[in-house]
Amino acid sequence: MSTTLEPEGTYDGVPSFSYDNTAGGPVLSHHRRWDEISAAHSGFRSSTARGFWVVTDGPAIQEALQDWETFSSKSVTALDPDPKFLWIPEMLDPPLHSKWRRLLGREFSPNAVARREPEIRQVAVETIERFAGHGGADVLDEFARRFPTKIFLRLMGLPPEDLDVFLGWVHEILHLSYEQDPDRGRQLAGINAVSAYFGEQIARRREAPTDDLLSRAMTWQIDGEPISDRDLHAFCVLMFQAGLDTVPISVGWSLYHFATHPGQRAAIVADPSLIPVSVEEILRVYSFVIPARKATKDIEIGGCPVKSGEMVMLPLAVSNRDPGRYENPSEVDLTRRTSNHIAFGSGPHRCLGSHLARLELNVAVEEWHRRIPDYRIAAGQELEETGNMYGIKSLRLEW
Repeated sequence: MSTTLEPEGTYDGVPSFSYDNTAGGPVLSHHRRWDEISAAHSGFRSSTARGFWVVTDGPAIQEALQDWETFSSKSVTALDPDPKFLWIPEMLDPPLHSKWRRLLGREFSPNAVARREPEIRQVAVETIERFAGHGGADVLDEFARRFPTKIFLRLMGLPPEDLDVFLGWVHEILHLSYEQDPDRGRQLAGINAVSAYFGEQIARRREAPTDDLLSRAMTWQIDGEPISDRDLHAFCVLMFQAGLDTVPISVGWSLYHFATHPGQRAAIVADPSLIPVSVEEILRVYSFVIPARKATKDIEIGGCPVKSGEMVMLPLAVSNRDPGRYENPSEVDLTRRTSNHIAFGSGPHRCLGSHLARLELNVAVEEWHRRIPDYRIAAGQELEETGNMYGIKSLRLEW
């Protein structure tokens, strides 16, 4: 990551950085860079690709996320203001977005999610016990990525043997840097592959519906009209992105945190009632989602003179690690009682699956520490994180 605290110049009177958010780096390097830049600037211009604005003022980030009329979700990737693909409902604005959310709300309500807890817990236990006796493992490959993906496959009614194929698609769609994929061709190819896969699944369910989310979605109507296969594809691609990357990244950060903070690990082992607080704190401190929005009009935000049609990046870590909101904001505090973080976003596009994600994270931490309470980071590895969504690339633990 080439960014230094000194800007390379100015753009419309605002500091300009060669900030490439897609680049990987040492573990936690993105979070620390956001801390440094936000302490000095409320916003800046990134010169990466065609250029875009970046807001680094915590309150302004929340303001933009809540103002969907000014900051549209028609594009949610700063490098791609005119995407060739659509994720439904993430890339829809109200009122159509609201109609989709009402339909999906039945599937992801607290009560609906709670009914899945026994199954989720069983999957976590079975996944951990496959390697718990081995004395060590790359826990991202063996657990953090597999456990939530298995839940996703069950939720959507997909064959469990497709797990490894899905994990490969996640890398192509979400974790390639700008240098690796400057024209986003590989990403688009991955999205097309996922869309083709779901096209086959949709066709099968047209002939023989089953008891799963995809089959139920095919019965939904928007404004009295059945949902088209095209929109079902776009919905499936979003479910793929949301279900296969965010929870695995959070599980990885949880294991990293407790491996590097043995005192807190001992505390949650001795008192599991601390686990829900620890999950919220890890979500806050290790925030990894960096949404972007497309401006619908000229506006100034975070000191940035944004023009209509320009992209604005809104790093959630800036708000969640804001010293104006939290004491010792970069530290996980198991006694913290403030849980108003925005790790799941804010405004009308706040993560609809947050209840499911929280349950999966709590179950993962609980069941892991019941079976492997004492562990450490294996020597001889350089821990690195991906760009785009800040997940650890590889994490070998020993016990």
